[in-house]
Amino acid sequence: MLAPSYRKVWHLLYLAPVVALIIALTGCQQPAPQAPDTRAADETAIRAANDDQVKANSAYDAAKAVSFYTDDVVGMAPDAPVIQGKENMQKYLEAMMKEKPEFSFNTAKVEVARSGDIAYDWGTGKMTVKGKKGKVTTTTFKSASVWKKQADGTWKMVVDTWSPDPPEKKQ
Repeated sequence: MLAPSYRKVWHLLYLAPVVALIIALTGCQQPAPQAPDTRAADETAIRAANDDQVKANSAYDAAKAVSFYTDDVVGMAPDAPVIQGKENMQKYLEAMMKEKPEFSFNTAKVEVARSGDIAYDWGTGKMTVKGKKGKVTTTTFKSASVWKKQADGTWKMVVDTWSPDPPEKKQ
């Protein structure tokens, strides 16, 4: 029979290979390869989508304009309740387009997350409407949007918000 101090040594001898095996296995694991950085291409795609949506707005094509939104889009327009869902966004756009406004928009910045699945943009724009009595009203505005990459690789807006600039002060 072994003395108690020898038992401890035997336990350590059994334990040492197990610890060495664990260290060896964890040390041999390669880190997961990092996904390629597609932010520049994603920014280009979002800017193009913005341009295409402005063209759809200018053509008074609400169905095309709303195609740049996710089904669960949230829109925040001035002097209106929150617009929830693609169907409600299309109704909002159709009502707005009845006035035949002229649109312009400049995307100032697009920032895509390193993960490549979400982005935001902001920009400024102008909308000119000719009223029923012939009065022309031009509104400048600022806008911020959140974009989400879809399973097919396209980008769609999940949140879209815009607000008018204050009226210019008459001098």
